[in-house]
Amino acid sequence: MEDPREAARTALAAARARTLAITAGLDDASARARFDPGISPLGWHLGHVAWQEECWVLRRCAGQAPIDPALDGIYDSFRSEKASRSARIPPLEAIRAYVDRVREATLAFLEWAPLEGPLLGGGAVFRFLANHERQHAETMVVALLLGRIELHLEHAPPRERSDGDGWCDFLPAGGCSFVVGSDGDPEGWDNERRAHVVEVEPFAIARQPVSNGAWLAFLEGGGYRDDRLWSEAGRRWRDRERVEAPLHWRRGADGWERRTLRGWAPVDPLHPVAHVAFHEAEAFARWVGARLPSEVEWECAASWEGGAKRRWPGGATAAGANLDLRFGDTTPCSREARSPVGAEEMAGNVWEWTASHFLPWPGFTPGIYAGYSAPWFGERHRVLRGGCWITDPAVARATFRNWFEPEVRAFPSGLRLARDQR
Repeated sequence: MEDPREAARTALAAARARTLAITAGLDDASARARFDPGISPLGWHLGHVAWQEECWVLRRCAGQAPIDPALDGIYDSFRSEKASRSARIPPLEAIRAYVDRVREATLAFLEWAPLEGPLLGGGAVFRFLANHERQHAETMVVALLLGRIELHLEHAPPRERSDGDGWCDFLPAGGCSFVVGSDGDPEGWDNERRAHVVEVEPFAIARQPVSNGAWLAFLEGGGYRDDRLWSEAGRRWRDRERVEAPLHWRRGADGWERRTLRGWAPVDPLHPVAHVAFHEAEAFARWVGARLPSEVEWECAASWEGGAKRRWPGGATAAGANLDLRFGDTTPCSREARSPVGAEEMAGNVWEWTASHFLPWPGFTPGIYAGYSAPWFGERHRVLRGGCWITDPAVARATFRNWFEPEVRAFPSGLRLARDQR
């Protein structure tokens, strides 16, 4: 069994290495800039992950006094308004110094801390902080895309492309009793609990997420202008924001282009479409006579394997999936990672919208970070599954639940179609 202290050091170091790689090229101006009303400045995210670490480890566990009480009003998500963060964060040099100071103190505490109790037992608080930082790293890459700031990292060579297409049938006689959620995953969040049995009716799910090529046909066929395809809320949003194509797309001299971390590139018809809102995904599904899967259907197709349940859709690990900036962009689907029903790329590439609202599972109780899920439950948010090319593998598990408002397009969100089977 792995030593919990060493596991904590490894998880914290890996999460921090990704954060520092993402922010290495910033200057004070780009760290302070706010590229979208819904996304905080990059410098705020950098300071916030350190502040959370200070609050949970140094203050709550080690009993130390605040390093600087004034930072609470800046980095506390529930106390500082996003609109004010650009002006209020410290200079980048001071943020980096704070980040280093907190980490040094955390590692010193970890050397002797008694790993017992609700927070420290088994290193729980350190796992929580590593996962928290992984999620903020994803948001920081999204901010780079919005700010058109290029990020050059080493990437794996291209994968072998899958020729898979069509539908995967889930047709158990009389339906299926499926266990949704997870109680025992060490990386699990409170909204994944409690695990419970649901009855799933037969359905079919697309073998691959919707591609750019299919989206181009929708766009050029008038899908954005056909009011019959759009919900009332979707039409209002589309007209208000003048939405005519996915976010980061533009018409170039030689056709459609999309913004990437390496600059502008032609829209590749084989890549999955990314940066579309729920409203767009819903309209596309109507256009092809299909629908979005429920999150229960999605999790079932991703993980259910004849009475057992996979942690990742592709198998025992997330190997082969387009995750963690491995390729630096979306890629054509690979045959390397298939779910039990044969669906490809259910982990990585793009977050996949589902039809489900973000609601608690029966028996939900808040975790150690009570503000993570509970404030966001309700019909204002839709659930997404699977992770994207930026997501850390620890986040892209089959039971992980993400949630956005239906207008959000900043993250690499796409869709996979579903349909009823009679």
